[in-house]
Amino acid sequence: MSYEVELFRGADLVPAGRVPLEPVLRRFFESQLDQTLSGARIQLLFLPEREPSPSGSFETTGEFSIANLRPRYGHVQVRVKLDGEVLYQHPHPVSELLGRALRDTLAELAPDERRWGFGLHGPNFERGPLVRPAPQMEHGVQIEVGAHPRGRVFQLEELPPPDPPLRTLAELGADVPGDGPAPAAPVSVVLPQSLYESFVATHPFSSEVEEGGFLAGRVFRDISGPERHLIELTAIIPAQRTGASMLSFTFTGESFLRVGESLAARREGEQLVGWYHTHLFAPGGGLGLSSVDVRLHRTTFQRPWQVAALVNISGDRRVLRFYRRSDGGMAPAPYWTAP
Repeated sequence: MSYEVELFRGADLVPAGRVPLEPVLRRFFESQLDQTLSGARIQLLFLPEREPSPSGSFETTGEFSIANLRPRYGHVQVRVKLDGEVLYQHPHPVSELLGRALRDTLAELAPDERRWGFGLHGPNFERGPLVRPAPQMEHGVQIEVGAHPRGRVFQLEELPPPDPPLRTLAELGADVPGDGPAPAAPVSVVLPQSLYESFVATHPFSSEVEEGGFLAGRVFRDISGPERHLIELTAIIPAQRTGASMLSFTFTGESFLRVGESLAARREGEQLVGWYHTHLFAPGGGLGLSSVDVRLHRTTFQRPWQVAALVNISGDRRVLRFYRRSDGGMAPAPYWTAP
């Protein structure tokens, strides 16, 4: 028996037929990996672990939304193999993976429809009943019975840190092309060539499990635009006492205590400027940080200048990319090497 995706459309989520799962995923990964997948095997391990929250069972982009109506199976481990080579391997919330994969198919079925639901159909999935989410209300009032207002005893407020000093990319030693000004980005990264080589060649990253750690460095304001930040990376510090599973890489409170001790012991005036982790597949055109990665960064690294470094590992090839906070998500951050 093959796996199918049951579709439901409209605000009332009425049944709208079924589509085979395999062609939908093949079409999606061909576009993301920038290659044909004729003969490839797409392996899926669905896990009976719910997505992080009820709202997390939705994949929403603009006015388009698609909901996983079998939330009991909330995560899936994906592996794409071609001729014995692993092209892609990563966990996803089910709504994230199928929400993206179904976009083109749903646009062809009903171009004007903006709200969809889906449920996986096949062996074992019938054990997880379809659940229709409660409609989202535009306006509401929350009433707490028995709540008695009283004045505040005291209030804590975070004091803003002092403004970082001013620098230019050239002053940080960045290898900026001389035929014009460097692109004006909200956050730019400069790292020494030796640290770049560590990321892409010499650091002993695992080829079997994803791993990560912290980025140490210094923060400056760009003299050509003081609202922009320049990050000078000085070291990578592998994380200790982390939590890890097939679904996520997690820092613990002790992870931050240990890195704080490391920074103090280095006596270099460095700050925690972000974090790094690995993905064990080649980078594709549209596959960078996962929704799990984005959630970790936005809830844990909340300074506007803190960055996430991603190292894609595929065989002997490594690709390094940096990301910064953007409105509601993450965006690529440019980087330069320095001698």
